[in-house]
Amino acid sequence: MVKKVKKKRIKVIPCLILLLSLIFFSLIVRLIYNSSTENIFISGNELLNDQEIIDLAKLTDYPRFFKYRNKTIVNNIKRSELVKDVEVTRSFYNVFNIKIVEYKVLFYDFSSSQYVLSNGTMISDDELDSRGYPTLLNYVADEVYDKFLKKLDELDDNIINQISEIKYEPSNYDNSRFLLKMNDGNYVYINIPNFKSLNLYNDIYPNFDNHIGILYLDSGYGEASEYKIIK
Repeated sequence: MVKKVKKKRIKVIPCLILLLSLIFFSLIVRLIYNSSTENIFISGNELLNDQEIIDLAKLTDYPRFFKYRNKTIVNNIKRSELVKDVEVTRSFYNVFNIKIVEYKVLFYDFSSSQYVLSNGTMISDDELDSRGYPTLLNYVADEVYDKFLKKLDELDDNIINQISEIKYEPSNYDNSRFLLKMNDGNYVYINIPNFKSLNLYNDIYPNFDNHIGILYLDSGYGEASEYKIIK
């Protein structure tokens, strides 16, 4: 007696639904992957304008939103010597959010007619002329220069904005001494070890009854320094 083998019937409709679902899903993924960048929001930049950052990021033509990884965009923008750090995030509807941290402008170098950044880079930018950065009047010894940049970068921004001129003025016993002219008419002697004490300038000066004079912050700890009245 021959035993009949029962054939399994393939359910066509469920298979068709599954196939169509896979096709639909792949089309959606493809559509999303190939969608273009809709907007780019940039913040934190002063030295570079928005278009320059977009060009650095290689987003000039608003390419596919997923063409570049965030890390790739960050590395592209960091090619600029003006950029210290970059953060790139994405938000709904294909938007890039780019946050820029630029190197700080420290002073205007009179001898080169250029502005000096905290990383030592020198730039020419006419738009900076009206912002009131300090002017370095003379040459600073090579062995002091890098330390000078570092200490100046550590100062509060509001203190840097109060400095009008900087003159390298070493003494016989201290080759790291500077003479600063402040916007209020005072002069300040300071050296590399005590540079941070300049952050206390607005607390120290009122102790001298608002006279115009010379404040010596190049010895001791700065807070108890000598003040010589000019007028």
